[in-house]
Amino acid sequence: MNELKEDKYLIKTNSYMIDLSKVDFITWKENDKKENTYWAKFHIGTKEARYVCNGIEELRTVLETWSKLNGKKIEIEDEDIIEEW
Repeated sequence: MNELKEDKYLIKTNSYMIDLSKVDFITWKENDKKENTYWAKFHIGTKEARYVCNGIEELRTVLETWSKLNGKKIEIEDEDIIEEW
């Protein structure tokens, strides 16, 4: 992860910072071109920001942090994030 500050701000080095409490929802998918990386998209009003998570653990951390900021932290399993074939 580039940086998660104060369990609220996601910093993409040399690029941007996102206040996760302002994100309406998050979508993601596995990166077909690079194994064990995931594309996350943060939807903020009519805008969106894209972020690459290096591993399912990083994506899980982002999702659990976002859920905590929105009222209740939920525990997320790998199977909740990506379906194994």
